[in-house]
Amino acid sequence: MRVNKKTVLKDLSYLLRARFSDNLKDIVLFGSQAYGKAHKDSDYDILVILKQKADWKTEREISDICYEIDLKYNIITDTHIIGEPELTTLRGKQPIYVNAISNGLHA
Repeated sequence: MRVNKKTVLKDLSYLLRARFSDNLKDIVLFGSQAYGKAHKDSDYDILVILKQKADWKTEREISDICYEIDLKYNIITDTHIIGEPELTTLRGKQPIYVNAISNGLHA
């Protein structure tokens, strides 16, 4: 069964915004699912941009929420988490982040 990518993104957005509303900047679906090149077993590449750099506890909570989505829709999410201040650093200028922000589906 194919899962609607917009449904997954909407559901994930709802859960993350409910938990991290004060610190959540953006959620982006990128990669093959976003660009219409996915196969039936392709994962869902997710970029979570926070207003502040995430600590280990926040990263764990985000991963747990993504795992709930994995189980609900029988999919695999590959989640990347970055703080908005990091976007101006060498890490934030990596092509994976630049392309995700430029070409991905924003929630």
